[in-house]
Amino acid sequence: MARSASHPFQHRARTRTSSRAPGDSWVDRIAGRFLRRRPPVGGDVRLTQRNVYVLPSRAGMLYATILLAMLIASVNYALSLGFMLTFLLGAIAVVAMLHTFRNMVALVLRPGRADPVFAGQPAQFSLLLINPARHDRHALNLFATGMVRPEVVDVSAQTEQLVTIALPAPQRGWMSVPRLKLWSEFPLGLWRVWSYWHPSLRVLVYPTPETPPAPLPESRALAGDGEGGGGGEDDIAAVRPWQPGDSPRRIAWKAMARTASDTLLTKQFEGGERGELWFDWHHLPATLDPELRISRLTRWVLDADASGARWALTLPGEPIPLDGGPGHRDRCLEALATMRV
Repeated sequence: MARSASHPFQHRARTRTSSRAPGDSWVDRIAGRFLRRRPPVGGDVRLTQRNVYVLPSRAGMLYATILLAMLIASVNYALSLGFMLTFLLGAIAVVAMLHTFRNMVALVLRPGRADPVFAGQPAQFSLLLINPARHDRHALNLFATGMVRPEVVDVSAQTEQLVTIALPAPQRGWMSVPRLKLWSEFPLGLWRVWSYWHPSLRVLVYPTPETPPAPLPESRALAGDGEGGGGGEDDIAAVRPWQPGDSPRRIAWKAMARTASDTLLTKQFEGGERGELWFDWHHLPATLDPELRISRLTRWVLDADASGARWALTLPGEPIPLDGGPGHRDRCLEALATMRV
């Protein structure tokens, strides 16, 4: 993947994945080295004569070689039919070049959105191709470094087409989409028209949760429970399956014995309070690697959110107060994803 300067934890791939788009000819590879790399562009980008390039493809180079041989033979042997056929095939190539160029010019490119993912999952970037013209666009190829194969799309006249590309995201932090290449060889494959697009689009990559998960720290509200498990709360209202974060003092042993169940059950009191969980970076083992600490805290945040508990997260220089819900979960995960160690 192309390097990006958005965040120190952004992925910098060291794999041997080729940055060459499948089917690249030697002509446009050489030309691409001389094209100035532009910074990421926010908003819509309209393809014009200034940023769309066209050159013969491999098949086009072979086609031109055959035409040259036919022309030389026609001159040497004064073949009128040979001249006519050579010029006819040459005219077809010129018309094909115009259609190839027309297939991409005036296309509008718009960056979409990218939802957060966990490290190790593919990052999904959505991109919008808008066709304001009255003719269809065919066989448009979209490729970025890290993709296995290009996305091939058609865009009907005066419509728009949503394209989603998947890129590997092995490391936490902000990850920007690399420079994209859009190209086509429609209709005859004799010419290749292409353009580069570097949209200002990035995705937040959350840390990988620890597996297997470590036990959650005991909640403060449950730490003072007595032997009866009430801890000053009301009578037992119900029992439910045990979840991470539940105190061992609230396991309903009598209910499990009556039902002969192997599943752990937890008492629920009429007060309904699940307690408050406090996740502190400094309370984790000092021998634990910093990235493993982040992975463990990520797992705890996800487990606490799944159980409906309220929790607080204390990171070096960034304490996050007690709260709960999806918004609080996302805030904690973002803090863990962008944390410097």
